[in-house]
Amino acid sequence: MFTTSNTALKKIFVDGFYRIHAGMLVFLFVILISYCLFINTLGTVRPDQIDFWQFFFTVSLVSNPLILTFYLLGSSLYAYKSLKYVLNQLALPQQQFLYYSFSSSAKKQQFLAWCAVQTYIFIPVLCYTLYATAIGLVFGFYVISIGILLFQVLLIVASAYICLRENNRLMQANQPGWLIRISKKWSKPVFLLFSFQVFNHSKLAYLLTKLLSWVLMSSVFLDFADLEDNSRLLMLITSCIVVAHVVLMYQEKIFNDRYLSFLPNFPFTKGRVFFSFCLNYVVLLLPEVCWMLSRFGVLPAIGLIAFAFSAILLFRSLLLLNAIQIKGFLIRVFCLFFLFYVLIMFGLGLMLIPLNIVAAWILFRRNYLNNNILC
Repeated sequence: MFTTSNTALKKIFVDGFYRIHAGMLVFLFVILISYCLFINTLGTVRPDQIDFWQFFFTVSLVSNPLILTFYLLGSSLYAYKSLKYVLNQLALPQQQFLYYSFSSSAKKQQFLAWCAVQTYIFIPVLCYTLYATAIGLVFGFYVISIGILLFQVLLIVASAYICLRENNRLMQANQPGWLIRISKKWSKPVFLLFSFQVFNHSKLAYLLTKLLSWVLMSSVFLDFADLEDNSRLLMLITSCIVVAHVVLMYQEKIFNDRYLSFLPNFPFTKGRVFFSFCLNYVVLLLPEVCWMLSRFGVLPAIGLIAFAFSAILLFRSLLLLNAIQIKGFLIRVFCLFFLFYVLIMFGLGLMLIPLNIVAAWILFRRNYLNNNILC
């Protein structure tokens, strides 16, 4: 019976996932293979260096914290996308037979089955991760190489655990979460409602974001322990942490459009609305804020925190542009991130704080009342 259940899970979730996302996966696979194996170098390269330059991207992945961050972020987004697909399928009426049949097995067997499902879905990412791990071990980057692999395994195990919980509580989907039950008598400020939404319904996105931030901070300081007090490095890390939270920013925009569309009818000034939504990020970024204060002292941490919130204000204001979707939002975010990188490397990082706030305020003031509901 267990083997039959595994086959059913594979056909329902794995085959369906690859059927829907086949185009995207083939495109990424072709791009990676073309770049990593057939790249040509400019100029004269000695024969003993050709193999190194052909594997330059993979070597950079296990040696460059910035490229590592983007890869971990991409892996986390892939895990989020695959898990969202599985959970959406589980919620369909035709899949509720799993609650009565598959959930009758032991929890250990169910967990192993869901691990197998997530592993099948993660095959494209795991293949490249194993390839990058092998290259990293050959070139002597042992810690980061093993860390990347362990990060992928952790994503698989976490996704399998969430699927296990969801499959065993399908009949209780309408019951309020623990946060709602605890805080039902609290007075909730309207500008903090998204934080309650995150901790009640978007815990996966939040945990993946925190995990990515932790991996980023640990890996960078492991490689650049002698540059711990370098202000440019710290501001670059801070900008990476902010970029890691762009998924939550997009979800906040959707939440505001769907549930708080009445706010313009309230007697709130634009200035109050502009700054008050940062209360959500004070709560959501509390682990990073505490880490900065304890690690670098009050004055340096205040500068990093001010830079982080100025960037958040700017990224959030980008979402007010007419009909902007997730693809356009990410393109603009990464363009700004590279602009931040250039200015920080030239020692102009502190200038970004007032520039970000002014640019964010101009975008917000001009587009706050636009009817650009996100779908």
